[in-house]
Amino acid sequence: MRRQVENGAGVHRYTDSMFITQVMKQLLQTIIFTVALIPMFGCSEAVDIDDGPDEVLIFEAIGLGQNGSVRDTVHVVLNDQAELDAMLQQVEPLEPLPEVDFSQYMVGLVAVPTESGGYTVEIKSVERTGDEITVHYILNVPGTDCITLQALALPHQYVMIARSQGNVTFVEERDRYLCGM
Repeated sequence: MRRQVENGAGVHRYTDSMFITQVMKQLLQTIIFTVALIPMFGCSEAVDIDDGPDEVLIFEAIGLGQNGSVRDTVHVVLNDQAELDAMLQQVEPLEPLPEVDFSQYMVGLVAVPTESGGYTVEIKSVERTGDEITVHYILNVPGTDCITLQALALPHQYVMIARSQGNVTFVEERDRYLCGM
C-alpha cells in the first residue's frame, strides 16, 4: 500500500514501512524529550548521602601478641596508665609497650580468643562521626591448608589513638588467608 502526501513542492510517495519508520522516530524523540524533563520537574525528595566520617583519628600500633588470660573477646579503650597496667596483667604483648602520654592519647585494645594459632588481629582504621568513634579491625583467619599450633591463643593488638571523646564501637571483619602448602 502506498500513501501520498502533498507538501506544496510536489507529491511524495511513502511505503507503509517508511511511514511506520517516520512515526517511530517521532515517538522515540517524544520519549527522549519527556525522559530528559523528568529530572527537572519530577518529584524531588531530600536524600541523605553518607559522606563518611567527620574525622579519621590518627593511631599507631604499639604492641601485639598471642597470649593472655582472658577467654572472652576484648574491645576496650584505656584512658590512663592504671587502666593500661591492669589490662597488661591480662593481655600480654610480645614486647613491653612504649610510654604513652595519656593527655594526648588513649590506648585501644582488640583481643580475640581462638582455639588454635595462626590468627592475627590488625586494626585498620579509627574514625569519628559526631560523638561516635568506630574502630575497624580485621581478624586474619588461617586457611584450611595452614599448619597451626592446636592450643588456645589470644591474638591481640594495642594501638595508641589521638585522644577523642565519644562512644566507641568496634567493627570486625574476617579475612581468610592461604598458606599455599
